[in-house]
Amino acid sequence: MSHYLAPGLYGGLRRATFAVLLCFALLLFSSCASAADKTGGKAAAPSREDLIRQIDPSAWKLSSQAEHLYYYLVLTSAIADNSREEITIALEALLKLDPSLEVYQDSVTIMLSRGEFAKARQTALAGLDKFPGDNLITLLLSAAYSEAGQTSEAIQLLEKHVADNAADKEAMQELVRLYINSGQEEKVGPLFSRLPETDMSAEADLFRAGVLGTVGRNAEAHAILDGLLKKDPKNFEAWLELAYLHEREKKPEEAIKAYRKAAELMPDSAELNFRLATLYIEQKKPAEAMQALNAALFSPQMGIQASLRFAEAGFYKEALEMLDKAGEAGGDPDQLALVTSMLLQDSGANLLEGLAPLERIKPASPFYPSALQQKARLYLAAGEYAKAHAAALDGRKQFPDQKELWGLEAYALIRQKKIGDAEALLHKGLKQYPDDEELLFALGSVQDEVGKKDEAMKTMERILMLNPSNYQALNYVGYTLADAGKDLNRALVLITAALKQRPNADYIVDSLAWVQYRLGRFEEAWESITRCITLGGDDATIWEHYGDIALALGKKDEAIKGYTEAILRKPDNIEAVREKLAALKKQAAPQFE
Repeated sequence: MSHYLAPGLYGGLRRATFAVLLCFALLLFSSCASAADKTGGKAAAPSREDLIRQIDPSAWKLSSQAEHLYYYLVLTSAIADNSREEITIALEALLKLDPSLEVYQDSVTIMLSRGEFAKARQTALAGLDKFPGDNLITLLLSAAYSEAGQTSEAIQLLEKHVADNAADKEAMQELVRLYINSGQEEKVGPLFSRLPETDMSAEADLFRAGVLGTVGRNAEAHAILDGLLKKDPKNFEAWLELAYLHEREKKPEEAIKAYRKAAELMPDSAELNFRLATLYIEQKKPAEAMQALNAALFSPQMGIQASLRFAEAGFYKEALEMLDKAGEAGGDPDQLALVTSMLLQDSGANLLEGLAPLERIKPASPFYPSALQQKARLYLAAGEYAKAHAAALDGRKQFPDQKELWGLEAYALIRQKKIGDAEALLHKGLKQYPDDEELLFALGSVQDEVGKKDEAMKTMERILMLNPSNYQALNYVGYTLADAGKDLNRALVLITAALKQRPNADYIVDSLAWVQYRLGRFEEAWESITRCITLGGDDATIWEHYGDIALALGKKDEAIKGYTEAILRKPDNIEAVREKLAALKKQAAPQFE
């Protein structure tokens, strides 16, 4: 948000002389030092009221201008020390002393930049109440809503603002972006046509090309970008936009070419090289991906993200190398240990090898609760259910607000056949967190596990009432309906919605295949189930579905393969699957004599 910074607080500072600044800086330092002396020089954690009293300069009887400058220095010091409470106190004081438009703009900007979205929203609303229709505060308030996940509120705010301020190009562009990000592309066209055609700058053309490509008007987007690059072959942003366009068109090779052109202009760009590496990973070219990442200005978070991308594609050697590089770049050792454990779990190695990195994470670490969760998951995956229960229980007692630990403990109890204890635990958790989706899903899973299908469906439907976009509940309800042969059209809608959020989740692709099969759309079902297998789907139910769908299409060899693979994985209904396989082999007896 730094580009929104207005010349309010910071402009005021430039009007002061160096001597005055030095004087107040020394005074502030002296005051802080005295406070430290009283606590033996230790960094105490005073309450808000104590901080206000410590900071309050009223005893010095300063003039209004001097008090303004004093609070500015408090703010500067607090920002340097990352002291959120002091930042808030200083901003509140400055707004009382000088409730001008510029100070409101700067205050909201600072709050946004530090992730204080609720406070930014509150201050922006107060600013708009005092300065109705201000373009900058409106954009800042929209950003506060967006960053807090309140996209609909941001859209409503900008829709009203644009209706009253038809010439505000920045607000229109932001509204277009929000429409696109929230999947409301149909609203883009009418608004896009209202953007001033007279603005022929390269920046405006890039924006237009991006919007046109997003809404599928690719030929027009290409024409604009081709024109920009013809005028200036070194237009870095145009090459990037062209690469994005090729990605949307599912043309990875062309996208790579465009990214490489951009990389020639800015070879150490982290974002660019990360995108290029991602495409190489998707193309199964790990060596080229490593080369792109090594060319970038490397950061710990980029290393972690790259590691996860490599792992998703099955390149665990490169994934672990990226974690090593993240450590060399100054990454948090505890975070890296946690991710290493997860990679070891996914890599197919001995599951319990993932325990060793977790031992390095101490109780004082902010990653310690996640380490306890990971420890419980490892024991569950390895079949060490008593140890999984002990790890989850220990974590829950230490961190009762970590709701994931409640669910893990419940699953461990189920695996130990302690069903009543698992249900009781989840009901206890839901008394504290009655609308928690994860706990509700865990309860529904427990109910399903013990055969309480009707209760499980009610629990999952409750989740959808709380959050219609919960992909796990969408998939559960959709698959359950499909498996029962009920309300198949609704089942298809629910599973499709879940798949939109998790397009590469093999178990959701299996659900799609199954509802397509139930609807008699066998060719589509075959395409889906084969994709599910390609994505890594490998449990008994998936292979049984594979056999059923193949049989419906007359693919007897594939059906035999599916049932055989299902039996090897020892499903609960193994006798029923054996009967299917035996009947099929009997039909095809000449081939198996």
